Amino acid sequence: MNYYLLSPSKLNPIEDHSKERVDWLLKKIQSEGYWTKPIAIAQEHNLVMDGHHRLEVSLKLGLIKVPCFIFSYKEINIYSLREGIEVNHEIIIDNFLKSKIFPYKTAKHELSAHEFNPLSIDKLK
Repeated sequence: MNYYLLSPSKLNPIEDHSKERVDWLLKKIQSEGYWTKPIAIAQEHNLVMDGHHRLEVSLKLGLIKVPCFIFSYKEINIYSLREGIEVNHEIIIDNFLKSKIFPYKTAKHELSAHEFNPLSIDKLK
């Protein structure tokens, strides 16, 4: 699967994130100097399926582009990690249109794994 370099400011989170996890990941990426995993997004509205912490790190680093794998909600199985919160692509898109996001670690997308060769952070600035 090809990856695409997109502006992180154009990506839309569907759920919250952990500030502690963002801080940890920021330090890791800065010390290694490489971006090792693309953000998975939906072609529908550039919604982040997987990579909310990576998105936050990219914004903190001031990156102008980040690698992304693009999927369609028509091809992905989604389920909720939280009892009592229903998740499906219609609800996710409706939430986005209403500027509403799920709590941290709510939606799980079953995404296929794809190879990716790490990119130097300098190439993303």
